[in-house]
Amino acid sequence: MKVLQVTTNYPTKLNPIYGIFMKEQVDSLTPLGVENTIFFSNGSERNPGKKGGGALVHLKSVFKLQWHLLRHHYDLIHCHSNVSGLIFALSGGWIFHKSILSFQNDPEQYQDAKVFKWLYPLFNKIIVKKPTKYLKWKKVCYLPNGCNTDFFVPMDREACKKQLRLDSAKEYVLYVDSNTSRKRTQKRKDRFDETLQIVKEKYGHQNVEELVMIGVGRDMVPIYMNACRLHLMTSDQEGSPNSIKESIMCNVPTVSTDVGNVREMTSDIAGCYVSDDFSSEELAFCVDRVLKDIIPFNGRDSLIKKGYGIHDVANKLVCLYNDVLRL
Repeated sequence: MKVLQVTTNYPTKLNPIYGIFMKEQVDSLTPLGVENTIFFSNGSERNPGKKGGGALVHLKSVFKLQWHLLRHHYDLIHCHSNVSGLIFALSGGWIFHKSILSFQNDPEQYQDAKVFKWLYPLFNKIIVKKPTKYLKWKKVCYLPNGCNTDFFVPMDREACKKQLRLDSAKEYVLYVDSNTSRKRTQKRKDRFDETLQIVKEKYGHQNVEELVMIGVGRDMVPIYMNACRLHLMTSDQEGSPNSIKESIMCNVPTVSTDVGNVREMTSDIAGCYVSDDFSSEELAFCVDRVLKDIIPFNGRDSLIKKGYGIHDVANKLVCLYNDVLRL
């Protein structure tokens, strides 16, 4: 099976961790007989930090994709973001090729909903990363990205702290943002800071400190996660956040706003909490519960049973590919 993977997120020499989750998921398909070719529209390194900085790159990619599809044959096209879906749509490739779109954003958000509805007729299947009302639509299916269970494993916390030269007497709370090229306000670092302040002042956890992970080499990510007492996500919106899966696979508990598929993902996992609202007060209450919890956390086994391992997702994805090819 020959599949063209169209993406706007993929590792580069300048940013080797950019879109690494996408690369790992694509690579997991190879042992299952999928021959992958990557078409990467790299708008992330053109005028980083400026709104629309990569728009010209993506516009040029429309014509590059047209030419590429004329010269090569593929059984299936898989687009891995809303923008890559738009590139493919404008190229006219949907007229002649069977295709799948992985809709990374929230299809119920106003702007994203308009894009979702516009792209829906052009694809044979659309994958969403969170439970949504659109699952009632015939072509929509729910399939979050998988997590590499061989790479994200529990490690000794004190040894990880020592490797990062952290204070062994401190309890660290992890903040994650994978994108170093622009400030992503939806990640809400301000809310994270305010939450930790409340945790210290109201709940008396004076030994709590932040550990910020931005632009860290891939090999160091499990070490950062395992050095922490918990991972706190304070975002306004997400799809299926990889850092939540990765932390739980490392047996590090999580506290999160109710974004993306976090509530579904962490349901029935004792020691993980999703706030009832987006306030720092509510998040601090949840963080306090984790810090006071004396029961050893073991969310890893539960998350694997839920099918969030990268190989489980790869098998489901290949089944979906075959279903589309039979249409």
